[in-house]
Amino acid sequence: MGLTVHHDNFYFSDAQIADSPSRRDGVSETTEFRLKAYGCELVQEAAILLRVNQAVACTGQTLLHRFYAKRSLTKFDVERVAATCAFLACKLEEQPRKVRDVINVFHRGSVRRRADAGKSNPRLFDLEPLNPLGETYDALKRDLIRTERHALREFGFCVQVEHPHKFVLNYLRMFEHGDDSNLVKRAWAYANDSMRTNLCVRFRADEIAAACVHLATRTSPEPLHPPLPEKEKAANEETVGDNWWSLFGVDDDELNAMCESVLALYEMCPPGGPR
Repeated sequence: MGLTVHHDNFYFSDAQIADSPSRRDGVSETTEFRLKAYGCELVQEAAILLRVNQAVACTGQTLLHRFYAKRSLTKFDVERVAATCAFLACKLEEQPRKVRDVINVFHRGSVRRRADAGKSNPRLFDLEPLNPLGETYDALKRDLIRTERHALREFGFCVQVEHPHKFVLNYLRMFEHGDDSNLVKRAWAYANDSMRTNLCVRFRADEIAAACVHLATRTSPEPLHPPLPEKEKAANEETVGDNWWSLFGVDDDELNAMCESVLALYEMCPPGGPR
């Protein structure tokens, strides 16, 4: 599968996304979407438990999407890949965590999720850290390191990641809304949620940021003062002016595609809903 390499990431066309390895192996579009979103949730949860910042979570989620753009969900378990991406992201963001800590965080989470699903009744010692000399720990460690080698090979060691968050802040400051804390929080939340979709392997970070700001302004309970510039219809029905996102090289179709992808996340994986 071909790819376009930039300094921050690599990107796939919509046709390539539709013909992903998972789809070729019979995984439906909905299942693929849900499983990758689930993997991103695991990375986010691990970042909190490992006490690293949000940059690690975003980098790990991006790495997960990159990996599954090249490899199939049927061949690589999403929980194992999530653990690997979290471990690698910690190193990339210069907040390294021990292999033992990453393994214990994901193992404990797995035990709890099985219990919540009614598939097991965990005993107290099941929630204790794994014995680093035990067989279970050794198998998980070997699997994590093996998956990391697979991932780095698929990435071609192109592991630089750029996130949309800094662009969100820059855009809002540019249009004199940098001090609007509610709008900033709303746009920031959309940027975080966008990491659970495949936008990071379809669009640049600065383009995703435009969609996040657009969604934030559209869902803001209060009108913006001053409003962000958009096309308007004159008295003669002619369209005048330009949309603000066109200043950053984003056309209407791209903006709509990005917004639809984020909104689809809320429909298919609602907060607090079943996984």
